[in-house]
Amino acid sequence: MAAQANAQSSVTLYGVIDGTIDYMRANSANKAGGNVPGVVREDSNSSLWGLRGKEDLGRGLSAIFQIEYGFNVDTGSGPSARDQFIGLSSDVAGTIQLGNITTPMRGLGGKTNFIPGSTSIANNIGIMTTLNGSQTNLNARLANSIMYTTPVYGSFSAQAVISPGEGSQAPTNSSLDNKTTPVGPNLQGMYAYGFGAQYAQNRLYAAYAYESRRGQALLGAGSGLSGAASAGMGVAAAGYSNDWEHRVAVRYEASLISAGSTSFALGWDRLGSTGTFGAGKAAGNGETYRDSYSVSVMQKVGVQEFILNYAFARPLHCSGAAISGQCSAAQASHTGAQQLVFAYHYWLSPRTMLQAYVSRIHNSSFGTYDYDVNPVTTAVANRAPGASPIGGGIGIRHSF
Repeated sequence: MAAQANAQSSVTLYGVIDGTIDYMRANSANKAGGNVPGVVREDSNSSLWGLRGKEDLGRGLSAIFQIEYGFNVDTGSGPSARDQFIGLSSDVAGTIQLGNITTPMRGLGGKTNFIPGSTSIANNIGIMTTLNGSQTNLNARLANSIMYTTPVYGSFSAQAVISPGEGSQAPTNSSLDNKTTPVGPNLQGMYAYGFGAQYAQNRLYAAYAYESRRGQALLGAGSGLSGAASAGMGVAAAGYSNDWEHRVAVRYEASLISAGSTSFALGWDRLGSTGTFGAGKAAGNGETYRDSYSVSVMQKVGVQEFILNYAFARPLHCSGAAISGQCSAAQASHTGAQQLVFAYHYWLSPRTMLQAYVSRIHNSSFGTYDYDVNPVTTAVANRAPGASPIGGGIGIRHSF
């Protein structure tokens, strides 16, 4: 019986090793001593390994699983948990997964640029998924989640994901460690949900995703988020907050020249935080959000890829008690940012790629955006307003 089960099952070992040598700095800070001098460093860009398995149960039904961990090829440190789930997949009824899962929102982030894995300082995720540089966790995997994916109907498919609060007295999302007891109402029961839909046919891809995470404590001590030290800056709500995001991505592949295809990608993202802002007598309900946009072009010429990406974040929009700090009348209109990236890829084989890139983020005078992967300054509270990161790098990426 065991031999028969093994014969009907398949397990695949896979992974990515991505290492680069980068030069980075930040200038034009809005305060003395705020610039970051240049530094050369070796970086690991979302390197990972995993196991993916499937067992054919007959009649179009399969058992599926995935176990994936990240590691740092530059230091050898790790592992860190990535996608891990168990589920059932049916040709007729769709797929159900339970575990720590990439949500429709997170999955759509990589569709707004042409950087493999949407990693390194060449991606646009820092502009497209943060509130003036502060993470809201909505671009992270969702722990304790249940996700359903429909079969493909024509060219359409959709997903829905939900994660229960599990009766916890503190937030239980993927980046919180339950060491904090924030102020404000604790939203029990369902604390996160999201959905997405996509159309994919031939050269056209279009998708939309929405996600809401309730009962987060983005500014609580021990939260582990880069925005944790930015309390009082008027960016993310304090205490238990309701953080939400809309995202749209469109891709199209054209044949403009005989040497290779030309691909275009457009992205839009609206990210917000609703809850309690301020402290003491000044505390009250409020909301802050921003809109970001991106356009990317990739030209293939044989085994070469030339990529140009432009993204920009609009200034913060604030209401209620959120009108303080970076949302004050004097600062809010100067919290936008722009990013320009040029990247070059040379494929030595279908699995091995050489890469080179230059990436520049220009912050407005009170902007604190930085790179999503390997930022110049990790903690938002340590970033000088207006300090604008610039960097370049070369490296190699191999998939197995």
